[in-house]
Amino acid sequence: MTARPPLRLEPLRLVMVATLFATLAYASLDIFRLAQLQVAGADYSCFWAGAKTALSDPARLYDFQHNTVLQGWPLGPGRLRPYIYPPTALFLFAPFTLPGYWTGYLLWVGLTGALFVWGAARAGAPWWLVLLMPSVALVAYCGQVTFLMGGLVLLGLSLRDRPILAGVLFGIAASIKPQFMMLVPIALLAEGRWRSILAAGLTGLASCLAATLVWGPQIWLDWLAALPRFNALIFHDRGLTEDAITPYAALVSTGHRGAWAFLLAPAAVALVWAGFRRTRDLTDRGMLLFGATVLLTPYAMNYELALFAPGVAAYLSRLRDPRWTKYAAATLGYVLQPWAFPTMLPALALAMAPLLWPKLARDNAETEAASNLRG
Repeated sequence: MTARPPLRLEPLRLVMVATLFATLAYASLDIFRLAQLQVAGADYSCFWAGAKTALSDPARLYDFQHNTVLQGWPLGPGRLRPYIYPPTALFLFAPFTLPGYWTGYLLWVGLTGALFVWGAARAGAPWWLVLLMPSVALVAYCGQVTFLMGGLVLLGLSLRDRPILAGVLFGIAASIKPQFMMLVPIALLAEGRWRSILAAGLTGLASCLAATLVWGPQIWLDWLAALPRFNALIFHDRGLTEDAITPYAALVSTGHRGAWAFLLAPAAVALVWAGFRRTRDLTDRGMLLFGATVLLTPYAMNYELALFAPGVAAYLSRLRDPRWTKYAAATLGYVLQPWAFPTMLPALALAMAPLLWPKLARDNAETEAASNLRG
């Protein structure tokens, strides 16, 4: 095997590398600013309180005021802190209420973060570069579920040779944030992964039946009734909608009807279908799936930017790729998105993956041809 020549970066790339690290350092300062405004684990406290309520007084699970009081540390007067996840998510949240609050928070961030880094590594992303992304630090500080969702989806996408396990992972993810799994069936259909589809469906059905047996059917009606109240709470708060990253929220924050964003649904479906049919690259697939989901779902906040961190890190690690400068420029937009580009992330994320498609299509064809010759 011929040794690869040593990597030499021309001046332009060296400047871009330095600019990237300086930008990452500057953006990371936001975590220190956030620490002055809210305590660590502010988002973790919502589902911690919900799980506590489910174990003691399930009839009040979707009582926004009750869960706010239970947390004991609202962000300010009149700021409700509700539990809004489906009943099935309680099976994952409840174990973290057994130790003390801060122990549970550290375990949550540590375990879900490890899962996320594992999924990122399978997508080809250097773990240390993923951890440098400011959006990853934001998720860790807030204690959000983004690590868990991203890890489950990336692992599910990577486990093509273990379709049942992959389907179970997708089913678990759907039991936590079903709105973020709307396009996964399209991706699996495009690949013909029928066993994964079946396993995901059975996993979701089993978790729904288990939640019904434990808490009764009324809890589902309570959840459905809470959803419009939660939407009203979010989309009537300009501060929250400005931190959202979806076209729906962008329309609402500018005084337009958010429902117009649903016109993007056919494009989101087509992008996932065409992308999964055209490329086998896990990085591309993850970026397409997460980007199209953000286009489609009404509600996704700035902490969901961490879902794109593995893909961004994987692209940046391809220093020998002639398209690297494009990846670096797109990464600058990704890192600066919270300040400069409030609604451009979905388009940015989707634009990054097709940069590789022509080359990947040729590589895939050559790999298949070589395999057929060996066979």
